[in-house]
Amino acid sequence: MKITNKFVRCTTCNQVIPNYQGYELIQAESLPGVEWSDADRASVREFLRTHFGHTMEELLVEEESWVSEKPSYEPLRVSYCLAGNADRRFLIRRTKSALNQPASYEIVPGRIRITNVSIKFQENDFRKQIVAEKGFSALLKERMEKFIQVFLDEIARISRIKIEEEIEEIDEREGCLLAYAGLNNSRWEKILNRCRLYFDESELKALRRFIDENRNPPDVLSLQIERRISIIPLAGEESIVGHQDGEQTEDEMEAPRISLSKK
Repeated sequence: MKITNKFVRCTTCNQVIPNYQGYELIQAESLPGVEWSDADRASVREFLRTHFGHTMEELLVEEESWVSEKPSYEPLRVSYCLAGNADRRFLIRRTKSALNQPASYEIVPGRIRITNVSIKFQENDFRKQIVAEKGFSALLKERMEKFIQVFLDEIARISRIKIEEEIEEIDEREGCLLAYAGLNNSRWEKILNRCRLYFDESELKALRRFIDENRNPPDVLSLQIERRISIIPLAGEESIVGHQDGEQTEDEMEAPRISLSKK
């Protein structure tokens, strides 16, 4: 069954369940024509029984807010999303811990924080690409060790916190905290200028062509960015409102939403 894009929230208990069929979910325990697994059906019935007579409201999921540390094809994972209405937004955690059990959903008291953990050069794939490169002479292939040294040194100068300032394109992997980023022109010009110390003009021309062909994410000259999810607790009533933040400095601060994954 697809993950719903709506939730039903019990305003009395502050608990949620997917709303697979709109408000019909809270009007009946059995929905004609809806194919649920036994586990899903039991979960829905238990929610309806427990919250019978309570006031319910519908929450709409912000589709681009879904984020998970595992890709979408992994059945057992923890994911987060934002859902809300005209008055409030909530951070919701989805947990699927067993194949024979339905996923559970809960409102998380806090805000989500996405942190860049590491920036990596795809060195193994890069070396394979060099071996297969038909436009390089055997001598140039040997001398590409100098390019690797320059490239690694330039990457080391890039702050993982301010990586957004150094890139011009990003490819965010579906369903997990892994992204590929292409360096901007300014950083590439610095790399090529340093390469003038080691390569002649014809080699630099071949090198520039190679860069242009392999710099776009997720090609071998794009950077691999690994990220981490953490939950920042909030105080009082504000704690039920969820926000998705990006880390730009060592202090917590608001940032534009990072579209990371699907459910």
